[in-house]
Amino acid sequence: MKILLLENTHSLALSINSFLTTLGHSVNHFDGKADFVEMIRSGPYDMFLLDLDASNAISANCIKGIVKIFPHTPIILLSAHHNLNVIEKGLELGCTDYLKKPFEFKELELKIRQHNKHIFPIKSSLIHLSQHYTFDTHTFKLYYNKEEQPLTKNEKALLALFMLNKNKVITEEQISLALWNMPFGESATIRSHISRLRKKLKEDFIHTYRGQGYVWLDKASC
Repeated sequence: MKILLLENTHSLALSINSFLTTLGHSVNHFDGKADFVEMIRSGPYDMFLLDLDASNAISANCIKGIVKIFPHTPIILLSAHHNLNVIEKGLELGCTDYLKKPFEFKELELKIRQHNKHIFPIKSSLIHLSQHYTFDTHTFKLYYNKEEQPLTKNEKALLALFMLNKNKVITEEQISLALWNMPFGESATIRSHISRLRKKLKEDFIHTYRGQGYVWLDKASC
C-alpha cells in the first residue's frame, strides 16, 4: 500500500517510515513545510497519515484539498491534541480516523489494517510456503501438513515479517522494529530469535547474508 506521511518531528517520521516499510508499505514522507501541490503530485496514495492541527486554517485547507482530490482515500489524523474539539474538527473536515500521540506502532498498524479492508478486496489468508507448509496471515499460525506448529509471539511476528518480504533481504533494523517497535536491537538477541525459528522449521527457508541480513526463500514459487 502506498502511504503519504506528513509528520513534522523528523525522528518520529524516520521511525514510522521504517516501521511501515517493514510491514511492506511504500511511504513518502513530507514535513509541514512541504508544498501542497508537490505532495499531491507525488501520488496517488492508498492512505494519508497527517500530523496536522485541524484548528489551524492552513492545516484545515490542506485537509480539505486532499479530501476534494481523493474523496475515497482514508485519512488518519496523527493528533498531538487531546482536545476533543480539535479532533472533532478534523473529522468534520473529512478525516477518516485519528490516532492520539504518543502512540504505539502496533496501534498504527491496527488502524491501517482496519481501513485497509475498505480499500482492497479480501483475499485468502492462507499462503503456501512449500508442499508441506502453509501460513495464515490473519491468525499468524503456521501449519505443517495441516497441523498447527507451536510458535511464540515473537516467532509469529518474525514469520509474518518474512512473509511480507519473501526473497528479499531483511535487515536487523527491520526485525527489531517488527519485534520490539525499536529501530535498533541487540544483534545477538536477533540472531538468537532467528536460530530458534530455524530449529522449529523442518525445511531450510531462512538464509543468512553476512553483513546484510536474512532472506526467506519462497519454495512455493521455485
